[in-house]
Amino acid sequence: MNLEYPLKLRAVRVSQPMGDFYAVSISARQLKEIVFLDPTRIESVSRKSFWYNLTGNQRPSKPSRTREIGTYINTVESAFPNSIIIAGNYVEHGKPIEDPEMRWRVETDECGEYLVIPSNRKVGSVVDGQHRLLGFEHCSEERRDMSLLCSVYLDLPQAYQAYLFATININQRKVDKSLAYEQFGYNLDDEAQDGWSPDKLAVFFTRRLNLNPVSPLYSHIKIAPLEADLIFPDAGETTWLLSTASIVEGIQSLISSKPKADRDKLHEKEPGDRERSILPPDGSPFRDIYLQGEDDRLWEIILGFLQLAKEKLWVNAAGNSYIRKTVGIQALFDVLRAVAEKTPEQLEESLAETLDHSSKLDFGDNFFQASGKGRVRIRNTILLAAKRITPSDLSAADRQGYLNVVGSGDL
Repeated sequence: MNLEYPLKLRAVRVSQPMGDFYAVSISARQLKEIVFLDPTRIESVSRKSFWYNLTGNQRPSKPSRTREIGTYINTVESAFPNSIIIAGNYVEHGKPIEDPEMRWRVETDECGEYLVIPSNRKVGSVVDGQHRLLGFEHCSEERRDMSLLCSVYLDLPQAYQAYLFATININQRKVDKSLAYEQFGYNLDDEAQDGWSPDKLAVFFTRRLNLNPVSPLYSHIKIAPLEADLIFPDAGETTWLLSTASIVEGIQSLISSKPKADRDKLHEKEPGDRERSILPPDGSPFRDIYLQGEDDRLWEIILGFLQLAKEKLWVNAAGNSYIRKTVGIQALFDVLRAVAEKTPEQLEESLAETLDHSSKLDFGDNFFQASGKGRVRIRNTILLAAKRITPSDLSAADRQGYLNVVGSGDL
């Protein structure tokens, strides 16, 4: 089938706060000819400032999923009512295209507006919907002419493409949550630090913990984007890894009880006008430090706590210990929050004493597990050993398990 250009597609303009987009209908066959996929990957690394920039706005594709979608496309009931989101006038690596002969544009006549696509040059980046589109590589030939609904943004900056992807996907179960958080941070120098939402500041600290050699988590946080080996080109096989999401969520829990609401509140304003001071207090232990922009102080608290965790819990942990797994780091942030809420004064001493009581406990015991229940059990075990909670505070069903790990004679 020959596809002729220029294409003129009837378009419906939709105006929203992020900007206008155009709803159009286009066949899968033709769409695949004019768009490209741009997976999130590391673009550059600054070791001096413990910083890295990303490019792209997609997770890596999964062939098994695209084949499943291809099978679905061949069914008599196949339907895709949700739109595929396209950012027009970009070439790969996020560079805008300037050639007027290649740029997508909107024209108007007496019947309304048209999206004009001058050629088959791939100048449209898929922001959301890549697996649906790739599914058409695994279906029958005639189904490739199926019409698809597309929402087309023109000249949408790549940072906004990433934000749009993350906003759509952060709460969806099948999306890599770590990648979505990376996308929220994206290129952190795009806006002033005072305007960073709690999750964006948490992404910044997480990257810093991973890249700074003085950090106890140096090279231990799994990087979701492609080409992550650029960050640690000389590193050997790491014996233990934590997810980006576990660190980000642990940090943001210290400064926000409703990070999504905080983000939405800040994003009511343009990037240059965002200030944390517009956010209300919410009871999280280091909220005031965050609102006052004392990021260095917050960094020292987090870094100091993790150094204590390394010294007292991680150094001698067995290979099967849950204290060095994602569930363990989640529990440790829960402990930090609990101690900070109860004893904000002399915090470092309180944390050291709390963790010291657990330094000889076996967190590889069968009582623990890699689950939400395991996280609660690790947290409660540490607090129980330090006598910050009592056996009566624990569920009756689990009480004996705690006593077996801690030792009833120590309580």
